[in-house]
Amino acid sequence: MELAIDTSTRHATVGLSQQGNTIAELAWRSERNHSVELVPAIQRLLAHARTEMAALSGIYVAIGPGAFSALRVGMSTAIAMAMAREIDLVAIGTLEVEAFPYLRLGSEVRAIIGAGRGRLYLGVFEAGGPASKGDIGLVSHAEFFDNLAADAIYCGEAAAELAGAIRERLGPAARVVEAPPPTRRAGTLALLGYQKLQAGDRADPRSLEPVYLRSAQVDEAARRWGSRSTVVHPER
Repeated sequence: MELAIDTSTRHATVGLSQQGNTIAELAWRSERNHSVELVPAIQRLLAHARTEMAALSGIYVAIGPGAFSALRVGMSTAIAMAMAREIDLVAIGTLEVEAFPYLRLGSEVRAIIGAGRGRLYLGVFEAGGPASKGDIGLVSHAEFFDNLAADAIYCGEAAAELAGAIRERLGPAARVVEAPPPTRRAGTLALLGYQKLQAGDRADPRSLEPVYLRSAQVDEAARRWGSRSTVVHPER
């Protein structure tokens, strides 16, 4: 059995799966902070599934981009559990989770998450391509709207909020997923995590860091997801 953890933003989720197939999941909007809420949420999930920590064979964790402090809570919990129990740890990009449900619809997918201060985390994923091959970056709202693609699917936590402005520029036929948050399911994280685990793509808990973008000028090679978990460090 595997545990999925995503605290990338205020909208958090945890889930239990068996070989990537969801058994139970729980999502909530954090009103205080993830450090207070995460462990009780995991305990409730285990109790609901009538299982215990000892049954876990792996942990899938979202590594951002997102809110730095929130990401640290989820990742530190996942790392501590994986090291204590000596079980597999798999890292998945948050924008991968947002984009994955739409990658087989025949269009480029652009996943967006609010980054504060008039900025967005943006992931661009090729039609039909793997979620692990998307390009990610940090852009201003102006940069985002100046580079809209008429045939792309727009999704993610910020999509519903920006849907009106996107349609104003692209027309009523613009393809925007207007589902309100939470837009990321633990079940999607579990499926991606299991696929990576089957491919031998395990994270090293001793060196894993969150994806945390501070500049739109991040080097393209550094922010391209490869076959291994990619880390983008903040600028010094």
